[in-house]
Amino acid sequence: MKYVRALPLIAGLMFSTANPAFAADPVNFKVTDIPGHFFDTGVEIAGTRSLAIVPPGTQINFLQDIGGVKVAESKHTVTSLIWPSNALASERIDQDSANQNNHSVTLTTPGLYVYVCKLHPYMLGAVIVDDPTTKTANGDPAFDIGEQLTLLVKREVMDPANLTFDSNSNLGLRALRAFFIVTNPANWKDYTKVGQPYKPDYPAVPVVVTGGAVVPDLKAALQATFDGETIQAQKKPHIKGIGEIWVDTQFELTEGKGPNFPGTMTVVSARSWNVKRKIALPEQKMNNGHNFWPSHDQKEIYQTEWHGNSLYVIDRHNGKLIQEIDLVNGPEVTSKGIQCHDPAHVMTRVDTQQVHTGCNGDDGVLELNRMPNGTLQINRLISMQDSGNPTKQTQPHAHWMGFDGKHMVTPNSNSADSTLYEFTGLTTGQVLSKQDTGAVSIASGIMPDSSKYYVTNYLGHSISVMNGPVTLTNYAGTGGFKGAGPYAPGEKIKDINLLEGYDPKTGCTEACVDGLIGGFPVQIPVSPDGKFAITGNTLGGTISIVDTATDTLVRIIPCDPGCHGVNFGAKKGGGYYAYITPKFANRLIVLDYDPDNNGKVDDAEIVGAVVLANDKVSKDDRISGNRGQGSQGIMPVPNVYNGWVQELPTGYKAQLTRQQRNPIGPIPGKKPHRHK
Repeated sequence: MKYVRALPLIAGLMFSTANPAFAADPVNFKVTDIPGHFFDTGVEIAGTRSLAIVPPGTQINFLQDIGGVKVAESKHTVTSLIWPSNALASERIDQDSANQNNHSVTLTTPGLYVYVCKLHPYMLGAVIVDDPTTKTANGDPAFDIGEQLTLLVKREVMDPANLTFDSNSNLGLRALRAFFIVTNPANWKDYTKVGQPYKPDYPAVPVVVTGGAVVPDLKAALQATFDGETIQAQKKPHIKGIGEIWVDTQFELTEGKGPNFPGTMTVVSARSWNVKRKIALPEQKMNNGHNFWPSHDQKEIYQTEWHGNSLYVIDRHNGKLIQEIDLVNGPEVTSKGIQCHDPAHVMTRVDTQQVHTGCNGDDGVLELNRMPNGTLQINRLISMQDSGNPTKQTQPHAHWMGFDGKHMVTPNSNSADSTLYEFTGLTTGQVLSKQDTGAVSIASGIMPDSSKYYVTNYLGHSISVMNGPVTLTNYAGTGGFKGAGPYAPGEKIKDINLLEGYDPKTGCTEACVDGLIGGFPVQIPVSPDGKFAITGNTLGGTISIVDTATDTLVRIIPCDPGCHGVNFGAKKGGGYYAYITPKFANRLIVLDYDPDNNGKVDDAEIVGAVVLANDKVSKDDRISGNRGQGSQGIMPVPNVYNGWVQELPTGYKAQLTRQQRNPIGPIPGKKPHRHK
């Protein structure tokens, strides 16, 4: 690519637009594991290396293999997320499976094209096909965004029901803002810059939008609409939590690993609300560590590697590595003839202590047995397919296990559905149901009695409420089993719209909950007492709270760019905190969603936060960039969810109230293990 035209306002921003000799030059995006530069042209435009500006007829190549050498360790997809509404079918991309292959598309229709990886949906790349005849009113060149744009919100990119909206709209501005924040680490919110205004940088260029209107300065328009708040010093919560919180600061860079292998584990004390440790695993080259879960005795932490192939066992007390299991090339998997690419989330099964991790780059969930010394041994790979649809990869992400170890649910990001699985023994089980949910179903959470479960649909901007399995337990603690009802196990009960009251053209109406929106929802655990399901929303930069009694959206609370992770930890003296992590801000948010423990969230508030950029603590590698950024997976210790809390060592149980020890009442017939 070559620069061929420039004005003082747009110098360096245009590529091969006016010279037809360069019209056929292809544009290459490397598909990488590097934070902020996941789709990388190698050339910076207004702070991002993930944008190309090309003339009509340009071939766009997405490279994952160069001369037989893999660009990245992980599998990816290249999927059209936004495109001009009049684009040809041949100008859209979708993949049935994640792979490490090269892909290409030729773009002719002018306008904005944005691409996403359905495995790792913060990976964004964009192309503006710019008609060289597009001008401002005074004849200067202007970028052609497109008359109308279409956003992928349905199962397939070819679905005619995908959302079409004016480029000159609130949603159009939100989409552009999100792109330039996500793909430019300098635009991530930094809570060490107290007293400074948060004003991300955008291209200061004119853009032509709906009806030929010209936005004379995109930077000014975006900053005036969304930005300018002063970054405040973070206060500590007044009421202490119990134990500690493990956070995957997934985009933090360290010296021993370099940008190709980002990610640290950050351990925060829930008593002092200070960072106490950073773990990078430099010798293992831990790559985008994403999610945790503790062993029943809380002695080991299981850590996944979302852009890699390993599962790690960490000594929780000293942060040292106990075991690394290569789930693709290791001897255990090769001897069994199975593979597990891009392990995303991990949980234990209550009744057996087995460990399960979703193979986000494949079709199932890997099951591992826990050995007496705390190490893991691979048992089997469990398919998330039903017998009627065995062809399209499911690519399960954030699964959740039932309170008694009898069931598991997975959100299947590639097949836009959810699987309900029943365990019938240590090595047997069956898929009970596989039902449609929404586009890029990414996370799940189960009621503490397994009566129903929730699935977030990242590109569907919704939460699917799914019926739970029929169990033998009549769990009187919540008024009896409610899962059977009029719905079959795994059947959808309803969808909750996280854009309720939102007008894509003008923004929020009076019908918006708390005057805010959700959108691009991620993790959605259910509170240990079963009263609320809480999710982080990337599009709105907000936190949504759903009342599980009515399955209605009752609160939306401001968060940070890329609001992502949620998990519940015990609050000292009773009740729970919801801990929230945003991808593109370096703080851990502490939400007291029910301060007076009366079952209502009208008084929910953020009571404090911890800045995760502090690296003057015990660590195994020097922090070199993106300090405290990219926080996604989060896990408080001790584990206080129903089923697991009853298995805690006596020392932790002694710190909990009676209600916290049995969140919805004693489990009939349960005989917990005794851990010291």
